[in-house]
Amino acid sequence: MTKTVAIVGAGECGLGAVKTCLEEGLLPTAYDKLDTLGGMWNYDSDTSITSPFRLYRSLVSNSCTIMTCYSDFPFPKDAPPFVQHKTYLKYLHDYANHFKVRDYIQLQTEVIKIEQAEDYQRTGRWDVHVKREGEELVKKTFDFVMICSGYVSEPHIPNYPAQEDFIGEVLHSCQYRTSDHFIDKTVLVIGGSFSATDVAHEVGNVAKQVYLSVRRGLWVYPRRAMGGWPYDVLLDNRFTTRWIPGKIFKFLYQRFLERDVDYDVTGLRPERPLFDEFFSVSDNIFTAINCGKVKVKPGIKRFLPKGVEFTDGTSLEDIDIVVWGTGYDVKTPFIDDKLVSDDIYTRDLYKYVFPARLPHATLACIGLIPPDSGLTPIGEIQSRWAMRIFKGHIALPPMQKMLEDISQKDKELVERYGRRRLFVPGVALTDELAEEIGCYPSLKRLFMTDPRLAIKVFFGPIAPFTYRLFGPHTWPGARDAMMNCWELCKTGIEGRSGIQHSKSNSSWNLLSLLIVLFAVLFFMFII
Repeated sequence: MTKTVAIVGAGECGLGAVKTCLEEGLLPTAYDKLDTLGGMWNYDSDTSITSPFRLYRSLVSNSCTIMTCYSDFPFPKDAPPFVQHKTYLKYLHDYANHFKVRDYIQLQTEVIKIEQAEDYQRTGRWDVHVKREGEELVKKTFDFVMICSGYVSEPHIPNYPAQEDFIGEVLHSCQYRTSDHFIDKTVLVIGGSFSATDVAHEVGNVAKQVYLSVRRGLWVYPRRAMGGWPYDVLLDNRFTTRWIPGKIFKFLYQRFLERDVDYDVTGLRPERPLFDEFFSVSDNIFTAINCGKVKVKPGIKRFLPKGVEFTDGTSLEDIDIVVWGTGYDVKTPFIDDKLVSDDIYTRDLYKYVFPARLPHATLACIGLIPPDSGLTPIGEIQSRWAMRIFKGHIALPPMQKMLEDISQKDKELVERYGRRRLFVPGVALTDELAEEIGCYPSLKRLFMTDPRLAIKVFFGPIAPFTYRLFGPHTWPGARDAMMNCWELCKTGIEGRSGIQHSKSNSSWNLLSLLIVLFAVLFFMFII
């Protein structure tokens, strides 16, 4: 009898989970309370803080398309390297249509409660209580459960002294849609998240003045690096991540970010080195600062009736609007906190997927811990790994071993980043899971059989396609996707025609890029 899987959410992780279940011969049922698939990539003008929609109209992806796609479904060749939210949403719909996953999704159906079935101790099964809009609560029993509800849950709002005394307007970035509401206003944006820098620079174009309060400083990654290459494509490759020691890589990356920006003058210099603090991706925040549209301030000490006092003793008066750009708290209200904790640091998730203290490996958390890279491929490989465990192809170690592994990972993160961080290292995680699945690209084998592809895999971006070259469920198009990944980084943005690039130029461009990469790394290291 076919085993059944309940999937919470039909966003990017949920869709990948449904497809992976079908790939492994399991029967999935995905539930989503929205009336359409795509999760957080849907846009709506509803600005209430309880709205399930979180996007602002101008949102653009932070990761390049070849780094944030599914491993066997690249973006269209005419897609630009960084896409608007509507383009990403269409991509998700195209994925659902291509792999025929819509028939396994129940929309406008909310998961109210997940609990262990009566026979859980023997079978590991779960009771899932769902409620379709306008209908009664229904209980269904499943062999497995995959929580794919995402980490963009409840808005995180810090608590500062006298906060309740502030008489101006207070919003969270999840309520921001356009800058129209901020014309000629004095605005304080608090936080160092992606949305904080986006909102600050965009509102700065129409507001009287914008202030950006960043407690610890902030490293900012431009989407485009040297030669117009996407930053994650140029720097996140197996050469830099596997062969350059962590401290040296951190130093090189920081030097790269500092080459064109003075973090001291702008006031964004973090207290700690790169990777020890949060980062943002923005092409515009420094321009807004240099134009005086945005002024950087330190952390908040306390609120005043019409303003705030900062930790350096300075204060601001006559603030019209405060915007919290402070991210989200990850919540799973439909399952007991003892099973999956709402505290992101006490969840005890083995490899950020399986609750280590449960006796059966039948509950998987997919994409619940935010990564420092694209979520889509990470959620997908987590699902692939979970499927192999569900099917019995991989066995989890004993509970004590899993807890030791979790503790060791926490220790490594603290050693690397200086403190516990909300983000997990996406590249390291995907490679680790790929090795267990058996789909990690064998460079030795590639150099023996396909040296051109081996060079692309070793020096090229750690694109998801590399995990479809070997192992279970390979994709015939994976090689072509990797061979053309550099070219895809600049498609979709071509301007006027004139010079036609021959195919031979592509190989020369790759060779030139490798030479430049070596030269830049060497130059930054010795200067």
